[in-house]
Amino acid sequence: MMTRTRFLKRQVGRLRPLRAWMAGLALMYCAGLPAQVQPPMVTLRTNGFGSNRLNVVFLSEGYQTNQLGQFLADATNALKNLLSHPPYSEYSNYFNAYAIKVASTNSGSDHPSYPSYKNTYFNSSYDGSDTLITIPPNFADANASHGQGKVDALLQAYLPNYQLAILLVNDTIKGGSDGFDKTAIAAASPSDPTFEILTHETAHVLANLGDEYTGAYPGFPNTEEPNTTQQTNFNSIKWKGWIDTNATPIPTPPTFAYQDSVGLFQGAHYNTTGWYRPQLNCAMGNFSSPFCAVCSEALVLAVYQRVRPVDGFTPSGTNISVTTSPPLAFTLTLLQPSTHSLNVQWFTNGTALAGATNPLLTLLPESLGNKTSVVSAVVRDYTPLVRTDPTNFLSQTVSWKVVVNIPQLNLDTVRWLSGGRFAFRVTGNAPQNFVIQGSTNLSNWIPLATNSLVGGSFSYTNTTASAFPMRYFRAKMPP
Repeated sequence: MMTRTRFLKRQVGRLRPLRAWMAGLALMYCAGLPAQVQPPMVTLRTNGFGSNRLNVVFLSEGYQTNQLGQFLADATNALKNLLSHPPYSEYSNYFNAYAIKVASTNSGSDHPSYPSYKNTYFNSSYDGSDTLITIPPNFADANASHGQGKVDALLQAYLPNYQLAILLVNDTIKGGSDGFDKTAIAAASPSDPTFEILTHETAHVLANLGDEYTGAYPGFPNTEEPNTTQQTNFNSIKWKGWIDTNATPIPTPPTFAYQDSVGLFQGAHYNTTGWYRPQLNCAMGNFSSPFCAVCSEALVLAVYQRVRPVDGFTPSGTNISVTTSPPLAFTLTLLQPSTHSLNVQWFTNGTALAGATNPLLTLLPESLGNKTSVVSAVVRDYTPLVRTDPTNFLSQTVSWKVVVNIPQLNLDTVRWLSGGRFAFRVTGNAPQNFVIQGSTNLSNWIPLATNSLVGGSFSYTNTTASAFPMRYFRAKMPP
């Protein structure tokens, strides 16, 4: 027998099959505030520039003007609960969050079967027996007067670079849905104080995860998601990298012995048979459960699809010309997870530098030589939450092209000549003149001659070298 909880979860799932019904509802009832009302946007959480964060924005539905303070409190609580769920909790530093306040004439949401209708900004609607919350979609002649049109207009005006929009509905009955072009919907209801439905719906939006319910849903699309499959051949299972075939049979019986195992459990995608899920319990089938290993992996990949681990670097220019000898400093600013660190490895011309695993690298230009070289840093998250990363989302490489052209002088072809004379050759690269200096103690240097290279070399002869018991020579730039 299907329990009430299972029935609720089946109904709260995906929205797309009901859009025709929603269109009819939109024609029956239209509500909202004047277009000239400009709601303020409030920052709930900031961890850096939004260009490299997963930007979440809450919108208020069914909150009257005197309830907008409560909306901010509800949004803050919803965000706190959302980011407390693994794997979101591990990457909470990757999130920024905002709230857009819009007032409705009435409090609550439509419940047509009661019947009960409210004049709300986005015209949301759902029932106690069907807890899938909907708003009117965009039509072929859509404009901002429809529910989804209003969502789109507000997001475009206030936060066009959002990655997750959440419509928070002020109602006593719990419910939710997804499918509105990066928008999740959830009721801020006392009957769902930890916003478990919202957590479930965000996984649909961010990672395209499927429902793992077994109750029938006629007409639901026959399309596999990252956590659902019809395949029983091991090599065709998308999450085979998580399955220990020595300990877990395929398909996997739903027994206590395998309650923590990743396998192939029958029952998913609104089917009791013929469809399979990775683990016995998961938030995609049971709101009170955590995300399973496979769904957690998909969510981590979804985060890294939107946010890169390198938050900044210096030098900011990636083409560098070097003509002097001071050390070069390369620095990475990393966006670290909550409980583990990102891995860093530095390379020069494709060769790993031993021990160079910190965000800062200091390099002498002479070590590269007078040529064009590539200095690069590879940053990777080796989190155990991910075993399969086919698109390499968890890795990022930053590279600099470094052209070194440092003036260099060398002394070679050293020889004694007749008459106590001493000779050597100066070679190298000296755009300016150079001075030849002599010393008997390596501390006090006396200039002996100032010259320039001709054809890359210069021959020097010292006629007094034999007058000293020992003399040292060097060539130095500039004179």
